[in-house]
Amino acid sequence: MADTTMAKAGLSIVLTRVFDAPVAAVWDAWTVPDAMAKWWGPHGMTATAALDVRPGGTFSLAMHAADGTDYPLTGEYLDVVEGRYLAMEMHLDDHPANWHDYLAEEVTKAGGAEDVPPSLTVVTRVTFEAQGTGQTRLTVEQVYASEADRDAYHAMGNAEGWSQSFEKLDRILA
Repeated sequence: MADTTMAKAGLSIVLTRVFDAPVAAVWDAWTVPDAMAKWWGPHGMTATAALDVRPGGTFSLAMHAADGTDYPLTGEYLDVVEGRYLAMEMHLDDHPANWHDYLAEEVTKAGGAEDVPPSLTVVTRVTFEAQGTGQTRLTVEQVYASEADRDAYHAMGNAEGWSQSFEKLDRILA
């Protein structure tokens, strides 16, 4: 099983992982609703997904915690290049109130102004690259409105959540 690498670059968090599956299978895991629902979200969570994968198309994803708390997000596809690239604008407005409070605290800790609310929109760019025989290098870049937002999301476990999601995706692709 591969490891997920994470790096901060400008306003972004960049995650990379190599999957032992061809690009077509990894692409389908991101673009077929039932497939995405099987791996989206960290361990202990289930998910639902509705996807209209085309430029201008919308999506709705929700992570469901064991305690009954839902973490929904909605968004739009900004760009889609079949089998190679997805760009999405993700909106976290509908996450629970206590999550919003936690985010605001973390943004302040990261140097953000207390009177400026954190951004609840994240641009996510996903690149699919064939690597080796039947492998796919997946790169996920999440772009934030400010360094304080980037650092707050990181402090809240963004990289760990993605890594756990990718572990679930590894099992599905095996």
